[in-house]
Formats: sequence, C-alpha cells, structure tokens
Amino acid sequence: MKKQKRIYLDYAATTPVDERVIKAMTPYFGKQFGNTMSFHSAGAKASEAVEKSRKVVADMIYAKESEIIFTSSATESNNLALKGIAFANKEKGKHIIISPIEHDCVLESAKWLEKQGFEITRLSVDSFGLIKPDELENAIR
Repeated sequence: MKKQKRIYLDYAATTPVDERVIKAMTPYFGKQFGNTMSFHSAGAKASEAVEKSRKVVADMIYAKESEIIFTSSATESNNLALKGIAFANKEKGKHIIISPIEHDCVLESAKWLEKQGFEITRLSVDSFGLIKPDELENAIR
C-alpha cells in the first residue's frame, strides 16, 4: 500500500516552524540560552538577541522598536491588543463590537472588559460565518 502524504489541517492551533527560523533559533536552544531579565552575561546576550530581533521586525514593517512587543502566544497577544486598545481609548467610548465566532481568548477578554464597564455588542453571523454589514453599521457608535 502506498504511503499517503500527510495533510495538516490544524493551523489555528499551531503551524510548522519555518526552516530559516529553526536555523536562526538553534543556538538559543543549546549553548546561547539565557533569561533576558538576568544580569549575568548569558542574560545580557539573550537580551541583546531579543533587542536585535525587535529592530529587525520593526524595520521590516516600518515601525519603531518601541512599538514591537513579543508575546508567548496568540492568546496573550489577543488579550494585550483588546484590553490595551480598550483602556487606551476609553475616553472616546467604551463600546466594543465582536462576533460569537471569535477565538475563545477574544470572547473571554470581552467578558472581562464587560465586567470593567465596557459595553459589548455581539453581532450575529450567517451560515458561512459572515457578519451582516448593515448590522455592523448599525452597531458602530
């Protein structure tokens, strides 16, 4: 029987790591590891590597290095983005629009923000997972 090629369909959970990333990161998985918050030489070298990476990313997207934040996961990133934007702009209004098919971390952040006094509008979606543009337009304040 011929061996079939594997088809991976769970990219929402994790993705294969690009070979270039593996090559760039390999030294830090072995001999060059260190806690970026430590004051010893290994920590200083790790911190230097992270800051160099921050500059590379910033340059690639025409951003300032101070605008680049590394997180440990998409969940952490979504929490930081949603809560950060909400609190940074609360003087402009405390209204957030989401759909019921957002990632669980977005739904949980929205619930948390609701407890903090934000108003959450939950748009419905059709059988294809799409929102209705007129419903969105009516929800915008």
